[in-house]
Amino acid sequence: MDSTSILAWFAAQEWPLTEEEVRQMAGSVGVTDADPRTHDLRAEGFLWCAGREHLPWLRHQKSTWAWKKWRRARRWARVLACFPFLRMVAVANALGYGNARIGGDIDLFLVVAPRRMWIARLGIVAALRLFRQRPGEHAADALCPSFFVTTDALCLADLQLADVHARSDARNTSLPPDPYLLWWAVQLTVLWDRDHTYERFWHANAAWVQQWLPCAALRSVHPRMAARPACALLQRWGEWLLGGRWGDALEHWARRVQERRLPEAVRVRANQDTCVVVRADLLKLHTTDRRMEYRDRWHQVLRAWDV
Repeated sequence: MDSTSILAWFAAQEWPLTEEEVRQMAGSVGVTDADPRTHDLRAEGFLWCAGREHLPWLRHQKSTWAWKKWRRARRWARVLACFPFLRMVAVANALGYGNARIGGDIDLFLVVAPRRMWIARLGIVAALRLFRQRPGEHAADALCPSFFVTTDALCLADLQLADVHARSDARNTSLPPDPYLLWWAVQLTVLWDRDHTYERFWHANAAWVQQWLPCAALRSVHPRMAARPACALLQRWGEWLLGGRWGDALEHWARRVQERRLPEAVRVRANQDTCVVVRADLLKLHTTDRRMEYRDRWHQVLRAWDV
């Protein structure tokens, strides 16, 4: 994608970018290749389009909300890192790059060991429910662990939306069919990582991500954000205890119990499309999937700019 498409995507998300951010994403010398019809304005180091002069202030406000949510998520990442078979905890969706809503949930992306996803989820969900931290149980900044994958299913390319709205920009460069998942994969904020799992995740997805964003690269974890678990010994002890045939039997039981307790809306939509996916190696429970809405909004901005 060129800088105009990138600016249009973030304009649709009400998130103005700095010129340096556009340069890093698009790989251009600057934003001079952007179509002048986008009416880029510069102030306080940000770019935005005419009529959206409130966006720099809004970004500052959203960043303040995001930092509070990240601090909360970091504290809980230290707790969750004690649970057996967990390999990575990351903040996902728009909050991953700081675009927070004041009352929004904290969506977590969790990577677990193979053949132990349901055991890991059982312990994590039980802990959050015990302390009333899940959506609907906590007044603000609830933790939503609705996306699990195992370390042998790190590539998310097959979760992309179908390319039913394929179009080309003025340079005949095809736009990605699922821009939300594309930016989702690029802008995770990793809070805890074991055995270089995030690096493995990036390399598993680099091919399809860099098809659209050639300059995308592995993100570094800010030292103030990285959670350092004090209970690594407890985690490894639990993995030893739940390994082998006993762990296999418990995994089977945990899956049957949790699948029966899934909400009716999840069970009805499971595996009908890429919105709700229930597999032995991947669990995605977003019954309200707005990716098509975001894609259409992006295309509307591009059409309004006559790109």
